[in-house]
Amino acid sequence: MPATFATAFRAETSAGKLHDVLVVGIDNDRALAFLPASPRPDAWISDQQVSIVLQLMGLVLPVVLLSLYAARVIAAPLLEFAKAAETLRPDEGPDKPFNESGAAEIRTLARSLNEMRSRVRGMIDDRTRMLRAISHDLRTPLTRLRLRAERSAQPELKAALLKDISALSDMINDTLTYLSREMAAEKPVNADLPSLLATVCSDFSDVGFDVRYVGPERFAYRCKTRSLARAITNLVENSTKFAQAISVELSVLENGTVRISVVDDGPGLPVSLRTRVLEPFFKADTARASSDRGGFGLGLSIVDDIVRAHGGTIELLNRAPHGLAAQMDFPTDTSCGERRRA
Repeated sequence: MPATFATAFRAETSAGKLHDVLVVGIDNDRALAFLPASPRPDAWISDQQVSIVLQLMGLVLPVVLLSLYAARVIAAPLLEFAKAAETLRPDEGPDKPFNESGAAEIRTLARSLNEMRSRVRGMIDDRTRMLRAISHDLRTPLTRLRLRAERSAQPELKAALLKDISALSDMINDTLTYLSREMAAEKPVNADLPSLLATVCSDFSDVGFDVRYVGPERFAYRCKTRSLARAITNLVENSTKFAQAISVELSVLENGTVRISVVDDGPGLPVSLRTRVLEPFFKADTARASSDRGGFGLGLSIVDDIVRAHGGTIELLNRAPHGLAAQMDFPTDTSCGERRRA
């Protein structure tokens, strides 16, 4: 064995198979080539960076936990309050619609909202009792006036008095209907809609109005019959004041929606008034070229309440070249049994 070895670092071997090798000569004819191991790559993150990340996690994690706590304890009850407020009716529903539980601040807010709702309900009940009493008390003098008018020897004066008395009676009836809770208390039953609508049309036809029913001969639907008949009657009666020909049309859309439309050939309504006429005590007689017609403006508001009580919607649409269509859409109700159409 030689005392020393010749060593050299070469870019590649003579055969070109190895690169960057350490060559150690053994003798004149032989040599060993050593390929050094590749250096280990540096860590992708240093110890200092790891420390910084841990410190940031220590700061961020409590914030995240507090946010989750706030979302559960504070935000969730507030969202429930918002949902309850959207469906809240001051004169109906439970006495305490807002749940008085959770954090102290949430309980205080819920208690305040429940107390405010109770005060609003009390004010509405007082107003309702007052208006009911006034309406009932007006019936007695109106009855006396009617009896005295009937005994009048002047035909023109008698007709004028009876007309005014009839208008006042209609106002009182509308007010009592609007204030009563009979619509909400009535239970839905399975009814034959064509028979109900045809009966309303016949009542008006019998006294000389051109009112006809258009639709299937048989169709079963679950509804509050008295309330729905009142809604159709109000719409037809409103149309008789402004139109000559009126039709009550029943149809069933492809999605199962039940549509009832009261269509007339009157002057129609301006676009700006189509939603306002559904508000209580709003009168749009001038928009329909009315003369001296009385009323408190409750007829269409009662219709709107009845339609919404059935889960439906009402829309007033002008017709070409003239006329108005009161279009009511009611949801399908599979619980009323098999639908039958002729």
